[in-house]
Amino acid sequence: MLRKLLNLFTKRLFWFAISMVMQIGLLLYIVLWASYEKGLYIAFTALSMIMLLLVFTRSEKPAYKMVWMFLIGILPIFGGVLYLLMANKKLGYFSRRKMNRFLRSLPEKRDFPANASLMQPGDVPEYSHISGYIRNMTGLPAWGSTECAYFYYSEEFFLDVISEIRKSERFIFIEYFIIGEGRWWSRILDELEAKVKQGVDVRLIYDDMGSINSIPNRYDRKLREKGIKAVAFNRVKLHMNPRLNFRDHRKIFDIDGNVCYTGGLNLADEYANDDIRFGYWKDNAVKMRGAAVWNFTFLFLEMWAGVWGGEDDLSSYVPTIAASADGFVQPFGDGPMDDDCITEDVYVQMIANAKRYVWITTPYLVPDDQMMGALRIAAASGVDVRIILPHTPDKNTVYQVSLSNCIPLMRSGVKIYEYMPGFIHSKTFIADDDLAIVGTTNIDYRSFYLHFELSVLFMRSSVVEAVKDDFIRTFELSEAMTVEKASVHGPLKRFFRFFLRLFSPAF
Repeated sequence: MLRKLLNLFTKRLFWFAISMVMQIGLLLYIVLWASYEKGLYIAFTALSMIMLLLVFTRSEKPAYKMVWMFLIGILPIFGGVLYLLMANKKLGYFSRRKMNRFLRSLPEKRDFPANASLMQPGDVPEYSHISGYIRNMTGLPAWGSTECAYFYYSEEFFLDVISEIRKSERFIFIEYFIIGEGRWWSRILDELEAKVKQGVDVRLIYDDMGSINSIPNRYDRKLREKGIKAVAFNRVKLHMNPRLNFRDHRKIFDIDGNVCYTGGLNLADEYANDDIRFGYWKDNAVKMRGAAVWNFTFLFLEMWAGVWGGEDDLSSYVPTIAASADGFVQPFGDGPMDDDCITEDVYVQMIANAKRYVWITTPYLVPDDQMMGALRIAAASGVDVRIILPHTPDKNTVYQVSLSNCIPLMRSGVKIYEYMPGFIHSKTFIADDDLAIVGTTNIDYRSFYLHFELSVLFMRSSVVEAVKDDFIRTFELSEAMTVEKASVHGPLKRFFRFFLRLFSPAF
């Protein structure tokens, strides 16, 4: 027990949380003191009214707006100040300016990979509208000329990454939510250091909040001393940060622009079950070789321009290999730079177009009304809608909200399963044996509204078959959820769940 307490007191996240609670408490005291002692009650109330109107007129998802309108309404003195400090989910001014400079520098005709086939509307006519939506919203096309592989288990992913690093000749781009010191990251880091000495351009972006408990503070400085160009995304600071929830949740491991990996896996031992915390950790990853890697390279360089700066010549990073076609592959990104929830919109289109089945894995189930409605309508229409959730949660508060959302879904005919060996972290969609998505996006407000995310749409690819096979294996290790099991009893437990569900869209 003493060791656990000492370990807790050494965590940067612990002191950050303490600092935030103290600052919010102090701010609340100052606002109340100024309102009643200095007669500024009307001024703070007017600020809340202005913020209320601002929230109402902003073009954001209704659920996110409604929770802030509720908070400001029940806290008329403090609500406006709280919104100003905690509700800004936009990129900082200087980062936006660098990103926009990068986008403006792009040539009108980009140097797309040579000898690669772009998907045309007639190639997969029944799904061209989904692919077309992604391209129109992101500018990122669907590609043929891409070989694909699906990893069921973490260890084979890590071993394959290491083997591909050893083959790299030009550059290695890494963008991950979590990197963690341990067996696997040490092996990868050794390989990266060797490549730096060979003249390979190695760049790394990691999310500071995501990695806050798995690597030392200012770890990017240590990596730069090794010759790796490293930067922490949205560094965690002890003062109140209006962009606290604004995170980079992507996973990109791009080697020479020819090979790239993504999926639910992060670069830490926990994901390979070397460090057991929540039972067996079920996750996945995909590997692409060929033309579609260009989309990943572009997304990384766009983010790099925002967090590091500089203007890279895109022609230096296009794929240089010819690959055979494995259906069509369309990697795309999403994030809080605008008010569009592209990934959610694609999910909803897949659900609405499904004729036979839609199967989903997600560690968290906190959908908004649009997503909830699409799932319930599909199930009520006779589509086989199944969702696999963890049996052992990593965050009990989110788990309680997920369970509360299961109840109306099950009553509409959606089948919910619990992955009994432990925690399932993969984020996969599959529909009708034709379409599958593997990516980083959870079904929750944070992924849809606040995070930079990444997904890959596979159409008539071997990955679709592999994803279905993975689902079938996982169903065999899962148990069906019931309304009774998902329900809670007792007024305190019900109020606790109601409270969590009420405020889940804001955070």
